Amino acid sequence: MRAMRGVILPADSKRGVITAVYRAVGAPSWAAPNLDALADVLRDLSWLPARPVRLDWWVSARLPAADRATIAAVLATAQAESAGSGRPITVWRREAPVG
Repeated sequence: MRAMRGVILPADSKRGVITAVYRAVGAPSWAAPNLDALADVLRDLSWLPARPVRLDWWVSARLPAADRATIAAVLATAQAESAGSGRPITVWRREAPVG
């Protein structure tokens, strides 16, 4: 089965990355731009067809290291928790070109 592919565009803030994740998965408008809501959105994904979800996260060098680590942890948890579900998440982390 072909995966739904979403691109998480580079952002320089935690809020910006969360918003980019929401765009990548077509999250509902009720999704708040905070880490708890991000985890909830990634646990649900019921608005997507039942198939694998691949997220390509382009990480900005300007995103603070602490925010990068926290978001990475939320994405890793979502990936682990979704394994075996109808919408398993795979996150591919890439460094965005500096420019």
